[in-house]
Amino acid sequence: MTLAIMPALVVTAGGNRYAIPQVSVLELVRLEGNEVDHSIEKIQNASVFRLRGDLLPLIWLNAELKAAGGNSITQVNEEHEVANIVFLQAGDRKFGLVVDEVNDTQEIVVKPLGRQLRGIRTFAGATIMGNGEVVLILDVLGMALHSHVIPALRDENAITNNFSPQEPVLERQSLLLFAGPDDTRMAVPLSQVMRLEEFLRSSLERTGDREVVQYRGEILPLVNISTLLPERRLRPRNPVPEGETNKTIQVIVYSKESYSVGLVVERIIDTVEYSTVDLRATSCKGASASAVIQGRVTDILDLGLICSSLESVAIHRQVNEKVKV
Repeated sequence: MTLAIMPALVVTAGGNRYAIPQVSVLELVRLEGNEVDHSIEKIQNASVFRLRGDLLPLIWLNAELKAAGGNSITQVNEEHEVANIVFLQAGDRKFGLVVDEVNDTQEIVVKPLGRQLRGIRTFAGATIMGNGEVVLILDVLGMALHSHVIPALRDENAITNNFSPQEPVLERQSLLLFAGPDDTRMAVPLSQVMRLEEFLRSSLERTGDREVVQYRGEILPLVNISTLLPERRLRPRNPVPEGETNKTIQVIVYSKESYSVGLVVERIIDTVEYSTVDLRATSCKGASASAVIQGRVTDILDLGLICSSLESVAIHRQVNEKVKV
């Protein structure tokens, strides 16, 4: 969770979807029919599962979140006749989380929770899925503490020894690092990134002098980074052979209010934490600052300034008006 982009397992409980950091997932077990009765045992009113000789406690996600749906072993047996168990690692403890469905795994961009939700121990953040749905990210350690899988006496040490992504880091900001034309290095504040997408070049269309792509039922105007910033070097570092192009493009989606714009970049590299005190002023068009990151001079772009200068609001409205006509 110290990275802003990470792989996660998406599950469903009580009609809602949740993301679990993949780093905490050990394995998945699906029980059907009589397997549910025979495999899940009771010890002093607590459900346990015997996994290769280890007796591991079980937590029902519905019950933990007080969500709609089954919250007991009886309802799992009688209504669903299926138990999907995600076995997780919290510190030095293992436990099983029973969910309604296991959906898939995917890369997600972690967004910190708002001030009003930071005190809820079971959530570590949120993310926005491809269809625009907001999905909460489960805090595996917090859930283990809340359900007493980890004893309360270890609460303080467990939290102290584990980094919480919600705690603000003073004088530091998260940046998305990417390559521009001819392997130049650029970055944007991660807080300005709505989504990271990849499109086939064959799916691109043109309206007027603007490249666009169909995205979530709308038309997304595309802006190529190479048209925004002048080349810093007199000689190209890695000239692209004539006629050679990638079949796909990588796009940073920026959204504000009712419009979105896609910034086409050469290659998305990484996310980094950088001290704001080390940023330097720059006169580069569209950039708010510059810095030396991973040994390279890097321009820190401001997507808000770029989109404002391109009159992206007007572009978006014109494109959609043409479609309606």
